[in-house]
Amino acid sequence: MQAQQGHFFVYIFGNQPKSELNIGVSDDLQEYVQASDKPATGHKLVYYEHYDLREVALVRERHIKACSPEETSRLVESMNPNWLDLTDTLY
Repeated sequence: MQAQQGHFFVYIFGNQPKSELNIGVSDDLQEYVQASDKPATGHKLVYYEHYDLREVALVRERHIKACSPEETSRLVESMNPNWLDLTDTLY
């Protein structure tokens, strides 16, 4: 099986530490953010990582999902300490 190459993003949507977080993978994060209903629910893009290989992104997604809420909050805060919406950094 050949590795799928391109642009793959592991993302986290949320609105504050210890809130419900949505963690996933997208091959077009800009399009996903535009089409998403997350902003309407108060969630914003608070964290993302870029990968060239889909398989690597999927492994990372599973790793983050296995983390405790506190660990995931610390991960977000390592890149985005104020839990700002990072949508504008995609363009």
